[in-house]
Amino acid sequence: MNRQTSPARARITRRALPLVALTAIAALALAACTSGGASPSVEPMDAGTPLEGTAWQLTDYVGPEGNTLPVPEAVAATAMFAAGKVSGNGGCNQYSVTYTLDGDKLTISGVTSTMMACPDLQMAVESAYLAALGTVATYTISATTLELKTAEGSVGLRYRAAKAPALTQTRWVATMINGGTGAVASVVAGSTVTAIFAEGGNVAGSGGCNTYNGTYTTDGASLDFGPLASTMKICAEAAVSQQEASYFAALDTVATYAFNGDLLQLRAADGALQVEYRPTVE
Repeated sequence: MNRQTSPARARITRRALPLVALTAIAALALAACTSGGASPSVEPMDAGTPLEGTAWQLTDYVGPEGNTLPVPEAVAATAMFAAGKVSGNGGCNQYSVTYTLDGDKLTISGVTSTMMACPDLQMAVESAYLAALGTVATYTISATTLELKTAEGSVGLRYRAAKAPALTQTRWVATMINGGTGAVASVVAGSTVTAIFAEGGNVAGSGGCNTYNGTYTTDGASLDFGPLASTMKICAEAAVSQQEASYFAALDTVATYAFNGDLLQLRAADGALQVEYRPTVE
């Protein structure tokens, strides 16, 4: 690093230089002894992830028998603490609760949620998750892991800090599709429904049988699809054909998008989930 020499330092006499040199040599020798001759590397200490303002994704919850269970891969439940409100997705429905903090003490109450029907697995995890929120008494954070504990000190819920993927340039594979009856269902086994959003406003993918393409526009959390065109191949299975028709109809009603952990959720104007996707790598 370049340092500017001050006028006072420029006036050091030749008799003083040996002392300065010896001092510098001694300092270098001491550094070599303490670091094995290598330049010391200083890394900032991890102060942990803040509770509030972080997108938390549930990784473990308390099952019906009181034992801690990992969240199934097909389920994504989240929490965001901000301004006295916890909001997120319980695995199926959007929820909101109030909370108060006092040191490491955390009180959660007043759970409200939407009432959409989902597959049994998602509903079971959501029911247990929302019930566990009401038993929380304290919290601890270690690096990027959040644990919510009961008054007895047992871990009721465990989360990891999540970073949302990008909407564009990701191959999204649908996990659930709204069938048009007010409920969403898991994608038919063996079928693959996809969407890829290009940065230029084009979208393309597979409905499970036929390929499609079209346009989309976003404005903040708003998402609107333009007319979609698809091939007209006859599907081999009636269930896949019906699912494809439901998928295209669902896209036509989409008004907003949001990330739930690493999942992408498309919703209608009334908040009803239309399609949920998981990111994959081709």
